[in-house]
Amino acid sequence: MSQPKRNFEQMTMKDLREYILAHRDDEDAIHAMAIRLRNQGKTGTFEEFLEHVKEQTLED
Repeated sequence: MSQPKRNFEQMTMKDLREYILAHRDDEDAIHAMAIRLRNQGKTGTFEEFLEHVKEQTLED
């Protein structure tokens, strides 16, 4: 039986980031983060998104 889908829109940025770090293969979560960052004006291109994620994961 598969796990129910997570509601990434209801997660805080911190919770979403932690979830992605624990589930790096969850493309839905990564997509949700990309959309959220773009909506916040923090990224504009895919390359900027990757750089932002890289910076975030190095903060651990």
